[in-house]
Amino acid sequence: MKENRQYRIDIYGLKLGVHDFDFEFDKKLFENIEDSVIESGHGQCTVRLDKKETLISIDFKIEGVIELICDRSLESFDYSVQIEENLIVKYGEEFDDSRDDLLIITDTQESINVESFIYEYLTLAVPMKKVHPDFLDDDEDENEIAFVYTSEDEEIEDEKDSEVIDPRWAALKNIKDLKK
Repeated sequence: MKENRQYRIDIYGLKLGVHDFDFEFDKKLFENIEDSVIESGHGQCTVRLDKKETLISIDFKIEGVIELICDRSLESFDYSVQIEENLIVKYGEEFDDSRDDLLIITDTQESINVESFIYEYLTLAVPMKKVHPDFLDDDEDENEIAFVYTSEDEEIEDEKDSEVIDPRWAALKNIKDLKK
């Protein structure tokens, strides 16, 4: 992902304490990503950064609408999102972003770009099954429990089997009875 400067927070000059930042996101956030599950979107991201001497706590509050493709009809539809996430940033000897909720940066890093975090949180908000709102009622019917097998049907099947027996099988059944 190419770094966009509008999502950069300069932490080098910030005093200790709480600082608030507001970011707008739109389809430009999703354009640079290949094979993104999100077609486009728009919304607001409020970042509350609490700078302490040894770490930085960043709270993300994202509200907006993302455009998804329905798995059933392949139509685009708007999906509203409200996300609250927290990220801890610690100072260390080398950069490490291998954990989801912890970012380790060096003492010499002057800024943090939150663009990739906003994108990741929006992507994680996408449901596994993307269904257009027009089909939500149909989807609920599929989840209802339907009885496929009952004991009454078994008794009916047993009666049918005992009434009509192929003569070839009847001969084999006699052999089976002889072994007893």
